Amino acid sequence: MVSCAQYCMFISAPGCIFMTYLGLMISIGSETIYVKPKSTIEASFALFITAFIYAGCFVFSYHSEYSQIQRGNQFESWINENQVREVEMEQIQINYPPKQQPQPQPEIIQEKQVEEVEEKKQLLE
Repeated sequence: MVSCAQYCMFISAPGCIFMTYLGLMISIGSETIYVKPKSTIEASFALFITAFIYAGCFVFSYHSEYSQIQRGNQFESWINENQVREVEMEQIQINYPPKQQPQPQPEIIQEKQVEEVEEKKQLLE
């Protein structure tokens, strides 16, 4: 299926060539062109500007069509690299020992509990 950018490229390339050809023919005063403009300089200038616009459309369409392919390939390679890294990490399975938290000493716990109970008694009184 042809994308919009490809269609624009295929229309712009012949348009650019045809407008350049017409501009050259009018600028040299060729008799094969049956239309006689009032001013050959203005007419040929207008046709060259039109050819330049067609060329710009062609370049823009080409860039938008084929830069998407490049970006897609880069994205796919990035995904593949990340998948490879994940598989490598699963194969390595680095197991670090869990960090041991210091166990509170029972004497300190009892003292704190006693202090809490005394504070509650004072608040109740």
